[in-house]
Amino acid sequence: MRCAAGGRPGCTTLSVVTETASPLGRALVLLGDMWTVRLVRAIFTEQRRFQDLRDSLNISDPVLSRRLRGLVDDGILHTRAYQSNPPRHEYLLTDAGIDLWRVMIALWAWDRTWAGPHHANASLRLRHRTCGQSTRPVFGCGHCGAIGLTARDVKGSVDDRLLLDVVSRRSRRSPALSSPIDASGVLGDRWSTMILSDALMGSRRFGEFQSHLQISPVTLTHRLELFVDTGMLSRESVSVGGKRQEYRLTPKGIDFFSVTATINSWSGTWLSADGQSGLSLVHSACGAELEPRFTCNSCNGALARREILFEDA
Repeated sequence: MRCAAGGRPGCTTLSVVTETASPLGRALVLLGDMWTVRLVRAIFTEQRRFQDLRDSLNISDPVLSRRLRGLVDDGILHTRAYQSNPPRHEYLLTDAGIDLWRVMIALWAWDRTWAGPHHANASLRLRHRTCGQSTRPVFGCGHCGAIGLTARDVKGSVDDRLLLDVVSRRSRRSPALSSPIDASGVLGDRWSTMILSDALMGSRRFGEFQSHLQISPVTLTHRLELFVDTGMLSRESVSVGGKRQEYRLTPKGIDFFSVTATINSWSGTWLSADGQSGLSLVHSACGAELEPRFTCNSCNGALARREILFEDA
């Protein structure tokens, strides 16, 4: 069995790995769907059966069936029979699916701060088993132990292959971004995710986004307007008369960095044979490749998967 560098013993890279596209590009394709993200999140709260998932997410049977089948095919879920007559199966997370727990925490943390009280993640609570307290995890570097990291604390370099899958599988849907917006809505549109990631890496001008992302002017204009409308980017004039403008991250946009960083780390572990994701993130303070880690804000202990309870209140 193959395992990415630094991966757990006995693990295999998922079947979606290809020889051309970067692992992060593949991860954004795999997770770049609102229903997929919400399904995985629901299964983390022990909702495993078709009817339970359908009722809790208010999703149609055909859409749910397609998403579940896709997650099984991609190695995020597997099925287990719980009834033989008639046959019924429940859906469980594979090792790769379980390892998305940091991504789920990052999405949850962003929603708690920015999405308002009525978003799809509003009822979810996190509890730290070790101290027994509800927690609002703080993002940091697992290598040096620093906490409270943002994109400004990291230097990024991008592999040219990163965009291959995103460009070749452009979303056919218009993004349903509106204010308030939740994290699954951002992640669920691939171009929006890529534009925000490029902004986190320092891009500000229309031409920079267009050059880096190979995106059409119409699509780019639409997404930038949506991010301005939802408060994730601000538009500022940088020349007399306002002919030249820059799009700068607001605190709301900067806070999405932990989502990008955790997906990047996961992709290097599960979608790569050599542990490289296609996006290198180096923590400037310690000089090491960023190892995403969350710390409990109640006891200051580093969080591990088995110590976190996802509770649907």
